[in-house]
Amino acid sequence: MNKPSLEVAEFYITNVCNFNCTGCNRFNNYAFTGHQRWADYADVYAQWAEKLDLSRWTILGGEPFSNPDILSWVEGVSNLWPNKHGSLVTNGSYLVNDKGSLYDILKRKPNIVLDIGLHNENRKKPMIETVKNWLQGEIKSIRSPERVSDLPGFQESWPDSWARLKLPHWPDCPTIEDMWNLPEEIQQECIEIHNISPEIIAEQRLEWVFVDANGVTVKIHDEDYFHHGALVTTKTGITVHTSNREQAHKICHSSDCHHFMNGLLYKCGQVSLFPEFDRQFGLELDQRQRDLMNQYQPCSVNGDIKSFVSAIKNSIPQCEFCPENYKFEKIWSSTKKIKIKKLSN
Repeated sequence: MNKPSLEVAEFYITNVCNFNCTGCNRFNNYAFTGHQRWADYADVYAQWAEKLDLSRWTILGGEPFSNPDILSWVEGVSNLWPNKHGSLVTNGSYLVNDKGSLYDILKRKPNIVLDIGLHNENRKKPMIETVKNWLQGEIKSIRSPERVSDLPGFQESWPDSWARLKLPHWPDCPTIEDMWNLPEEIQQECIEIHNISPEIIAEQRLEWVFVDANGVTVKIHDEDYFHHGALVTTKTGITVHTSNREQAHKICHSSDCHHFMNGLLYKCGQVSLFPEFDRQFGLELDQRQRDLMNQYQPCSVNGDIKSFVSAIKNSIPQCEFCPENYKFEKIWSSTKKIKIKKLSN
């Protein structure tokens, strides 16, 4: 009997991050604390590997290098889903302190990519130099940034991208070039808020890719804009959005970011983190909202995995906590956290 399968699953291993990026959808721009230790969950993920196929996997946080067990996580997950494509998502700031331990793992496992998000355009040149110094031997391949519009499949995927972007009253836009035929106010919103137009797409840069003589691969990508997440800072604390759940799900950038945390499978990262963030910071919620937040049931390894996976791309009631309209903001990452009094460590 075939196992259920996910195209990609994220393994979230820490709430801790040394950066403060506006709009972080894992809430790590607050002084959020807590690591997941590999030894606590190794057995349950071994059971998951027997019951669920993954085409790709990702390890992230927070900043995963802040977790003392980072190397155990990379080894452990890759051993459970061998020969599957994996990535370790990081801001790259800890790389200068790695003395080869992570490198040795990636050298043995060339199907794993180190994926560095800059989150600040000023970090590009120093990070490229850090990566060149961290790689060993001759760098066999350096792929410079590509234009997004030149990427394979971009034109074919544009209708789906536009469907996720457009508001209900906006017209169809079959190709990127058709944006020039849209009403002026829509063009202006696409350019100013979403950073999208035929000209911008043509100039946009995606990523730098480095491959050394040992087959170790590092990607560096700009990612200096974030779509705002669920949390809203008020004068007295933090709350969440009150959105139309279907519209919020329609535009959600995390709708396909299915999440493993604490041995459980969640639809997305936000719904997995709400209760713990509420415990640490005390969200401003009415009773209905708090009840709804705590009603979400992730899937355990002994649950009905097939049914859960078959419905995982659908909206859930908790989608109302996320924004229903796009709001992108340029990131200038720093290490200064938002000052909100914590209830708990």
